[in-house]
Amino acid sequence: MAETILVVDDDLQTVKLISLLLQRKGYRILPATSGAQALAKAETEQPDLIILDVMMPDMDGLEVCRRLRANPRTSAIPILMFTAKTAVGDKIAGFQAGADDYLTKPVHPAELISRVEALLQRAARLKAEATARVHAATIGFLGVKGGVGTSTVALNTAVTLALGGGHLPPTVRTPPPDFRFPQVLLADLAPHGGLAHLLRLSQALGLPSVLAYPPQELDPPTIGKHLTPHVSGLRMLLTPYTPRPVMLSTAHIRVIARHLAALGDYVIFEMGHTLDDGARALLGELRYLVLVMEPTSLCLLHARELIQVLLQVGWVPQQLGLVVVNRAASGVAMTRRQIEEALSLEPIGFISPAPELAHQAVDQGVPMVMMQPEGLVAEQFRELARRLVALTR
Repeated sequence: MAETILVVDDDLQTVKLISLLLQRKGYRILPATSGAQALAKAETEQPDLIILDVMMPDMDGLEVCRRLRANPRTSAIPILMFTAKTAVGDKIAGFQAGADDYLTKPVHPAELISRVEALLQRAARLKAEATARVHAATIGFLGVKGGVGTSTVALNTAVTLALGGGHLPPTVRTPPPDFRFPQVLLADLAPHGGLAHLLRLSQALGLPSVLAYPPQELDPPTIGKHLTPHVSGLRMLLTPYTPRPVMLSTAHIRVIARHLAALGDYVIFEMGHTLDDGARALLGELRYLVLVMEPTSLCLLHARELIQVLLQVGWVPQQLGLVVVNRAASGVAMTRRQIEEALSLEPIGFISPAPELAHQAVDQGVPMVMMQPEGLVAEQFRELARRLVALTR
């Protein structure tokens, strides 16, 4: 069956010319003359490749590209930017938005065909490799604003899963002798880092080494060599904490996420609290997204706006969960019912106030669930882990 190519350009004559050229090579063509039309056709038709113009009036190609990458149904479709914008900065912007290749107009037909063939061949190879291996359940943790404890929640959830807490019944604390502990990975892809700080780690942090490789040279074994082991059985891809944000390229983020998914049963991603290009690229690689918030009216406002953006880029409520970290004074904290009614989204976890435990955990570099494994907070994380296991099967 012929591969399908979606050609997007607000200039109808350009669409016709490219379509004619590709049809002569046996490809099936889907035309689109606007960004909105392109997004709709990409989701419903699932083309094998998208040729995308940048300069369009209603929604430019960069925004179309970001939305395609953020939607799990379209995130893996290769995108060839095809535009008259020739500056190096324009090309960088295209790649940062998630493009796989970039061509400038005018172009020789033979070059266009060769780029199309190369992208389709690479996509077919990646699809075959993905089909041949079992993928992990990939779960992102994104704060609705800064300072809500996203790193703490991601770390303690990952440790709980690694210790088997997500697969054991609530009444069982000690796994049976034949219990298979899940392989869990934790990746810190937030712009500032932070997980290493929580664990008091300053060495053997592998993300900077991984980023030294071009994305196309990375593979699961290479990334596996740079994972930091934890006593819980967790393996981590960490970066040193920095007050200045470290912006990862969208190409690196997508490749790292896909290769990590080949290395274990669960991959937990700490995403920080900003829905930038990197976070949007990672969205397309996730099976489930956890939004971390406090039970305050300000967090509720941020959460409502964030959920609206996620729904606009193709996420559905079944892929979203709320974890509420209760650090607010009792007089201003919202109830579970108030949060659920305001956001039309059920919280999948509540973490009770434990300021002294949290301080001790950071001071000693030990996750809270290991500091007090029989305490209330540890049990709340076990319940959260059980919910995530059920939701990502």
